[in-house]
Amino acid sequence: MKLINVIASGLMFSASVAYAGAIDLNTWNQSGNSSNGNWNVAADGTSVLQTINGNPTFFISNDSFINNQFTGTFGVETTSDDDFIGFVFGYNGLDDFYLFDWKQSEQNYLGNTGSEGFTLSKISAGADVNSLNALWGHTGNGIDVLDTDYGNDRGWIDNTTYDFTLNYTDTSIDIFINGGTFSDENIFSLAGLNNDSGNFGFFNSSQSQVRYTGFKEEATSVPESSTLTIFALAIAGLFWRRKITNK
Repeated sequence: MKLINVIASGLMFSASVAYAGAIDLNTWNQSGNSSNGNWNVAADGTSVLQTINGNPTFFISNDSFINNQFTGTFGVETTSDDDFIGFVFGYNGLDDFYLFDWKQSEQNYLGNTGSEGFTLSKISAGADVNSLNALWGHTGNGIDVLDTDYGNDRGWIDNTTYDFTLNYTDTSIDIFINGGTFSDENIFSLAGLNNDSGNFGFFNSSQSQVRYTGFKEEATSVPESSTLTIFALAIAGLFWRRKITNK
């Protein structure tokens, strides 16, 4: 009987532990107009610093993901400027991805208002993602704003490191920020989605000296408990059959 308990406990433990791995940023590539960004990866591949204050720029993984959690730290290492930093995921080209961006303070540009705080958008065909115009105010063709969190206390702070967590599944999106005035805050939580697998990456727009460090990805899919139970019972049955045969 002890053997059965050990087997069942081991199976349940294996179901609760998902694989986690450090991301090697040396395997990533810049996407979009190459003159828009300058992504400098550390020799060990654990961090990257983007140094150009220009049009939107993207730094994208080579691997595609679904049912994964991403964690790491990021922040702006300057007191110059107050614009957009963030992430992309479910990325399948510049006309198909989710965009999570964060602005330090409200600002008007060419008639568009960039609000202080967070925006979660779905980008699709027709969106202008290579200039400041459309993404500044999150308006225009191919830009569907899914949720916002704006306010005069929602911007990022200069020279402050933030912890970022993204849970991206086939049906949901959850994003958490920790650091500065944020205490492990669930910024966005969306359910009932129909998500596709896609690449994960970093995003800057009109903001330089942004560093991303120590990112990891972890698979969050585990075997269903019913499957584990059936497997455990099968093992138990074999054990008892062997025990009776040996009497």
